[in-house]
Amino acid sequence: MKTLVVYDISDDGIRLEVSEKCKDFGLSRIQKSAFLGYLDSSQRKELASSLSRILGGEDGNIQLFVICNPDLTLRISIGKPFKESPDEGVVIVWRRL
Repeated sequence: MKTLVVYDISDDGIRLEVSEKCKDFGLSRIQKSAFLGYLDSSQRKELASSLSRILGGEDGNIQLFVICNPDLTLRISIGKPFKESPDEGVVIVWRRL
């Protein structure tokens, strides 16, 4: 199943660690504070545990959502797709509905 990770973290260092951990798990950035990709349940639990350790007791919020493929096909994308900054070397292109 696809996993969507969204977060609201004001601390730059923690926010960077969270984004790097999402990338380590093969997730792709779809917004500045949102990642999407395929994870099985054990990978999702491992990611949740890692993100919990990173956030610790600091202010912030991280949410993981499981999205099945039929529901994902119903997604509506409005506006320009998010692109990573050139120095990160990754460009994400999404199909528009």
